[in-house]
Amino acid sequence: MNLFHLRNQAIVLAVLILTIALAGCGSAKNESAAVSSSTPAVKDEKAKVIKVGTSAVVKNVSFLDDNGKLTGYDIEVVREIDSRLPQYEFEFETMDFPNLFLSLDAKKIDFIAMRLEQNEERRAKYLFNQEFYDSSQLLVAVSEKSTNIQSIDDLKGKTVIVPASSSSAALIERYNKEHQDAIKVIYGDYTNAVNQIKSGRADATVIDAGLAKSLNKDANAQLKLVGENLHADSGVYFAFRKEDGSELSQAIDESLKAMKEDGTLSKLANEWFKRDYH
Repeated sequence: MNLFHLRNQAIVLAVLILTIALAGCGSAKNESAAVSSSTPAVKDEKAKVIKVGTSAVVKNVSFLDDNGKLTGYDIEVVREIDSRLPQYEFEFETMDFPNLFLSLDAKKIDFIAMRLEQNEERRAKYLFNQEFYDSSQLLVAVSEKSTNIQSIDDLKGKTVIVPASSSSAALIERYNKEHQDAIKVIYGDYTNAVNQIKSGRADATVIDAGLAKSLNKDANAQLKLVGENLHADSGVYFAFRKEDGSELSQAIDESLKAMKEDGTLSKLANEWFKRDYH
């Protein structure tokens, strides 16, 4: 074999090796791209920190578990939303319920996640997102031994305990304006309400039906729901400041829509409440 043929064979071999090497690189790139597309989006380097206000006092909604971890349906819904919004980084701030709106006003938090129902007074001051993330029914709750209270009208002359600044409080306060302060109102969280009703120091509370059932199961609350749903708007929402909450609330709504469509909300509601979210 002459020198010319040897040189040609060497060139062909080199081209073949280079082709195989390039093909391998291309395959590796394609494989890497496939893996990347299946992993959750990472947070943007300049993700905006969003402070989320909540009260860690309601079992299965927002509470500290046995290991001291903040969890519950509302909390895990917010965490799922956070995982879908790389432009934001959510951080929880826990406080007593009446301080949530004060902190929102003072810009110490950016939105409230604590099973909020809408009402006329709240809508006048705050912005609510459009997509509800769970259902809500407000009913009168009394001791399971009670027999003389069957509706809100039967509370006239009685003592009712409700959380300050809550929809339940607003509802009773509105009823009193229309009925010459017929109901005596005292304020306390639902743990306090359960204790007051059990001891006989209070006659009733107004509470979300799902929350009452959860308290009966997990805290032996011994509550009985009576009467009809007192809440015209049956959904629960997040609350934002009107002046700067629009962009954030819209982004959250888009995530909630996707979570409804892909079954995530149903999965979370079943995990925490043993039912669907609506």
